[in-house]
Amino acid sequence: MSNKEKQTDEFLHRWYAAVAAEDIDAIAATLAEDVEISSPAYWAPKGPKPYVVGVLTGVMGAFEDFRYKGEWVEGPEIILEFSARIGETKLRGIDRISLDGDGRLRHIEVMVRPINGLMALADKVRDHISANS
Repeated sequence: MSNKEKQTDEFLHRWYAAVAAEDIDAIAATLAEDVEISSPAYWAPKGPKPYVVGVLTGVMGAFEDFRYKGEWVEGPEIILEFSARIGETKLRGIDRISLDGDGRLRHIEVMVRPINGLMALADKVRDHISANS
């Protein structure tokens, strides 16, 4: 196993454990200092790290019954398929993650469907960010 493969495996182990525990500090520890997030709610990637942590905290607070259902890995590029719900609204999506040279999350792009799930998620995250700004 190459060093890059080992870094990716270690990242995934830490990421899955942190998400399952809903441990935002452990999630934040997996992020690079220059991390950015791309979401369906806006066009350009956003950062810095405190902003990304705030968005991920809002997402964790919004989702119920969150489960990763699939994983695709090619070097430091990862796609994780998930399902969740917000109230009665069910949704599916993917997290497209790019790791930096140190095995930390450098960029995460989130895609969600259907549109009512995306709208419910955007409302919850916006409310969280507004309340904590």
